[in-house]
Amino acid sequence: MSTPAERLTFDADAYLAWEAEQAEKHEYLHGEVFAMVGARQEHVIVAGNLYAALKQRLRGGPYRAYTALI
Repeated sequence: MSTPAERLTFDADAYLAWEAEQAEKHEYLHGEVFAMVGARQEHVIVAGNLYAALKQRLRGGPYRAYTALI
């Protein structure tokens, strides 16, 4: 039997102080804190391939491809 995850709530200042001490990254949304999942290698490879293909396809036109770091 699994147990429910602990529900973490903070005000913004308390969250920032707490997050600075954590090994994992978290997301703060309306006072609640959620663990962020890291990207797997397969995800990074697929995302990189899609970005490269899109950038090549848009070359010479008025549009640009952008990507964000995970």
